[in-house]
Amino acid sequence: MQLTGDTFQHNDFQIGNHDQQRTFRTTQSEKQVVLGLLGLGVLSLLVATFFDKNVTQAVMNQNSIFGNIFQNYADQGAQVVTFTAAEVIAWFIWRRVNDVVLKYIMTAGMIVLAFNQMLSLLQDALSYTFSMLNNIQKGVPMGIANNTAAVQNYPETLRWGLAIVFTFILSLLFANWLNKKSDEDMNYLIVVAVVGIATVFIAQTMIGEMKTLWGRFRPYEMTTVSGHAFSEFTPWYHMNGANGHNSFPSGHTMSGWLFLYLALFVPRTNISAQKQMTIFGIAMGILTGLSRVRIGAHWLSDVTVSSILTGLLIFAASRLISAHFVESKPTLS
Repeated sequence: MQLTGDTFQHNDFQIGNHDQQRTFRTTQSEKQVVLGLLGLGVLSLLVATFFDKNVTQAVMNQNSIFGNIFQNYADQGAQVVTFTAAEVIAWFIWRRVNDVVLKYIMTAGMIVLAFNQMLSLLQDALSYTFSMLNNIQKGVPMGIANNTAAVQNYPETLRWGLAIVFTFILSLLFANWLNKKSDEDMNYLIVVAVVGIATVFIAQTMIGEMKTLWGRFRPYEMTTVSGHAFSEFTPWYHMNGANGHNSFPSGHTMSGWLFLYLALFVPRTNISAQKQMTIFGIAMGILTGLSRVRIGAHWLSDVTVSSILTGLLIFAASRLISAHFVESKPTLS
């Protein structure tokens, strides 16, 4: 593979039954969407640079239903992508490995990875849900205890039981779906799966390290000192160092944007589904970011920087795979 400008040259890319040279280029519509979203991000960051506190003071509401729904259930993008990737790899191994013992061991190992991601997904969802319900019973704002310091508040048997059932059912569905795929489709999907796991790892590591370095207070962590509200506020470009606070950048927003990666798993012949999944992914990224500001968990600059970094990472991953989010025409059988 050779890289020139925004052109990827594949010398042995097989389409259908014909070996032919295929040049992968970023389409004009993709450029417009990426530049449009990037421009929106830059504008948002410019506004946040001067008005972070003002935006939070104007919109923050920990009783917001919108904020609580996305806080509870939009933080699972990373686990969903990794779960999907693990299932694809598992059934790719089942299909391609000839040694029976090795086939069973490797396939089981990937199913265990998928199960682990389901456990993690349910841990977030259940913890936030039970905290919200507990807050309602106590008569305090719904989202007030839904933070990184929240203690475990759900039955472990519930989480494990749901994880076993969901993983079993979804594994059967994935096995059935992938069994119908051609070798060419499977070759494509295994690349998407491996790059997907790498993308999630890079995104989580990048955002996690930045959180530690910046040590920024969240809006709901602000206290009043000497009569001055938001006294611990620091602008987004100011690094405080490791101090136990981790507002910048937003991890929820990162996970929200990772749903966009699922569009690359959609069969390359199903353009309608590609469009729907791309719109869903972009909507999840934007709405999750807005919900974090609404509930007072993050500043506008937190979600903006997370959106820009994660969005560019996913776009770069799609160029590495040589797949458009929405193909102009079917590219695989």
